[in-house]
Amino acid sequence: MRDAHAHPPAPAHLPTGTQTVGPFFHDALLPDGDIRMLRGNDLPPGRRIRLHGQVFDGAGQPVNDAMLEFWQPDGEGHFHTQHARPDFDGFGRVATREDGSFSILTLKPGRTAAESPHIAVHLFARGLLHTLATRFYFDDEDNDGDPVLAEVPIERRATLLARRDDTDVYRIDIHLQGAQETVFFEH
Repeated sequence: MRDAHAHPPAPAHLPTGTQTVGPFFHDALLPDGDIRMLRGNDLPPGRRIRLHGQVFDGAGQPVNDAMLEFWQPDGEGHFHTQHARPDFDGFGRVATREDGSFSILTLKPGRTAAESPHIAVHLFARGLLHTLATRFYFDDEDNDGDPVLAEVPIERRATLLARRDDTDVYRIDIHLQGAQETVFFEH
């Protein structure tokens, strides 16, 4: 017989299950189109560059509905919290096109105190439970001594290097799986 004054057992609280990002997310996060990195002429010092590439799935097919988010310092290695400018805050978002391609105009980032010039990238795509975090370094920079890149096995570092196609144009592709899989970091 149950005691009339006893409290019922506390309900078990289970974590909410994770769901994949749906096919609608870039429409919701980019309702007015891409968020450009360069939005006018009041820019900090730095060289303007175009960064472009494609996103591929594990079967080598283009991912036509991914979204990339970029975070970076200005051309002198300062983040916008230190030296804000109205037309450049080191943030941008772009959706991939039908062929999985993306392109963004930005300033080539400068070296920070301890790290080589790089752009932090978060990738959102259908089928992912969480965003993927990676970095884009530049093949024409001295990347020796970068503490994050030093943790990546030598044979995998090439997946993080944007290669200069032209004077101010760099290309880097993102592979979600497979032999050429891009290095992703936990965040």
